[in-house]
Amino acid sequence: MFEYTLYEDLASEVDIPNAGITSRPVYKGERMRAVMFGFVQGEEMTEHTASVPAIAQILEGECIFTLENEAKSLKAGAWLLMDAHLPHSVVAQTPLKLMLYLLRDAA
Repeated sequence: MFEYTLYEDLASEVDIPNAGITSRPVYKGERMRAVMFGFVQGEEMTEHTASVPAIAQILEGECIFTLENEAKSLKAGAWLLMDAHLPHSVVAQTPLKLMLYLLRDAA
């Protein structure tokens, strides 16, 4: 028997907080971990790196996503693949819902 995980309305899995940033893990497996983030407008996730490759997907809202020193204006529908250890930061220009997938080696 095959197993699967389904979210029919992924954006509804996290609410925009009254202040700051909220996060909610939605999946954890051997090869991937998925976390939803909700940002209040104007909130910033300061520069950091991930030890594994990561995918960021904007579900709702708009943000400035800075990759090393290159700022990108992203909105709902944007999808971004980042190498491990790439410095990045996020500033919510509007209330923002962001999905983060942390990818692990298959080995």
